[in-house]
Amino acid sequence: MEIEIWADSFHEGNWCCDNICKIAKTQNITYTKSIENGFIPTYTLSYKNKNLKLIVYGSYKSWSPIPDKIKELIEWGKPDFIAYDKEQNKILFAVEETAATPTGNQAMQRCERQYGSARFHIPYWYLISEYGVHIDGGIRRDSIWPTIAAIKLTIHNTTPCLVLHYSDIDNPEDYNVGTGVYSLFSSLLTILLNHINNINELTGLQTLLVNQYQEMLTFLLSQWNSIIDFLPTESQIKSNITSKYLAEISIGNKTNLNKIKNILCWPIIKDVPSEVQSNWRAKPLLKHDDLCYLFEQDILKGHNYYLSDNAGSGKPPTKAQLKGWINEQKQLFNMSPKLNPPIKFNMSLNDFPDTGNNNGRCHLTTAKNIVYLYDSWNYLIITIKKAYPRLRNYLKNLKNDTPVFVYVSNSIKPGRLFGDPFTGQLAAFSTAFGKFDEHPRKVIAYFPHQVHTQAINNGNIANNKGITLMSELTDCIIFYGGVMVNLSKGEIY
Repeated sequence: MEIEIWADSFHEGNWCCDNICKIAKTQNITYTKSIENGFIPTYTLSYKNKNLKLIVYGSYKSWSPIPDKIKELIEWGKPDFIAYDKEQNKILFAVEETAATPTGNQAMQRCERQYGSARFHIPYWYLISEYGVHIDGGIRRDSIWPTIAAIKLTIHNTTPCLVLHYSDIDNPEDYNVGTGVYSLFSSLLTILLNHINNINELTGLQTLLVNQYQEMLTFLLSQWNSIIDFLPTESQIKSNITSKYLAEISIGNKTNLNKIKNILCWPIIKDVPSEVQSNWRAKPLLKHDDLCYLFEQDILKGHNYYLSDNAGSGKPPTKAQLKGWINEQKQLFNMSPKLNPPIKFNMSLNDFPDTGNNNGRCHLTTAKNIVYLYDSWNYLIITIKKAYPRLRNYLKNLKNDTPVFVYVSNSIKPGRLFGDPFTGQLAAFSTAFGKFDEHPRKVIAYFPHQVHTQAINNGNIANNKGITLMSELTDCIIFYGGVMVNLSKGEIY
């Protein structure tokens, strides 16, 4: 049997096959490696009188035609490697692996691949260093959000979706430390062997999956309080039975689904611990924005809440960079057909305050918080109408008591919001904060410095992975000047 290993590069494909063969060798499975046509790595494993041939296709876009299943998946972001059975036209698994230092947004910048695989019910693993060396020389630890998103995607799609770690605090970014690498390739080998024996690919994975989900839960318990102020359903996360339930659900057994379907669901305000609520406060903005200011004031009114006082700001751009990006945004704005009610492009360099460090840089960040959880869409409607009166007529008929997750990106570089790290961040946060909960939250994205024509212009929706993802995950997006777009309907207001 032949299985194609499609990869982002030949290096990634070889790395996948080399590690599968290492695990196979420990199980007394022999293998050979050869090069076909002078450049295509091929691995042949011999198992119980059967041969499994792994053929590496490095760099997706170097091949034509790309199988439709592969092409469909990588439109949501390109995993590092994918196992594909051409004869059955079936993807067996997808894996994302990163050696990037897991700090800031980096750990989430690939989460659109996690989401894409899950929506197609493809078993997916994200292998990432738990500890990394930051540019300042300090040690940083991975974010909790890919792990939370993976748990919730497992439940929603009843398909394996996992985050595995390697390294430790004394050996940052070391693949040889920790269980992640061994656990990953043991799982992948099991899937391949099951496939050549014509049995369900996930057969025999139960123990591995229980251990993997337990390590995810253990990591979450040890790391959440360095990132956020509270963790919902903590007692369930501490329970030893939860990893068993997750493993069962991931292989399609829904017997215990109702027992954990509400795990990690973020509550409305009255159900947030009182000791957490007592510390909430509105924070000053670094750069003024009417809507972000009102988001902060709504905290005082008891209409929304944020998750942490650890929120920070991105690196301020230089005035020269900022001036160039503002001009580019203006050019994009001028491509727009006339809007009703009309708006003008008034963004200028003077809107962005100097950092005061005599370094020629300006604050781009508005609110330091990029996540707000509203109890009700009705509350948010009042706030949006106050900040952007042009939307009053449209919003007046949209009353709804559904809770809302609001995501804010302060990016100003044109096109950036539809690429890394923002698409991955939105994918992780939308999933984590309730897009697929039993009682789902609306998802509203706000881009105060980005012009709407990058997403939709003259009724034409742009075509890239960011647009694909936002069309499915957001209920609406608010762009510069209060232009509201519903990508799923192709509507602009």
